[in-house]
Amino acid sequence: MAYSYYLSDDDNKKKKFNIVSLVLFVIFIALFTLMVSGFSFWGLGRAAVILMLLFPIGGIVTGVKGGGWKKWLLILVHAAAFIMMVFILLNALGIA
Repeated sequence: MAYSYYLSDDDNKKKKFNIVSLVLFVIFIALFTLMVSGFSFWGLGRAAVILMLLFPIGGIVTGVKGGGWKKWLLILVHAAAFIMMVFILLNALGIA
């Protein structure tokens, strides 16, 4: 079985990192949609905003470990999400 058509263990690890990065992005989108719609988060607004900053950072870290063209797509999407959240926070604080 030297010439197997199955994915190697390294390819499976890279795919798992891509999936984890995609899951983090979906969680970020869900939280962002709730925030935009005016959901109250029951007093946990600060924690939600901090998580919305941490999920894109975690997505970038796991995206770097991924593979293929999806790696770069996920890194760009997570970087854009992080920059967007920083901009929203700066506007909310009146700095930008």
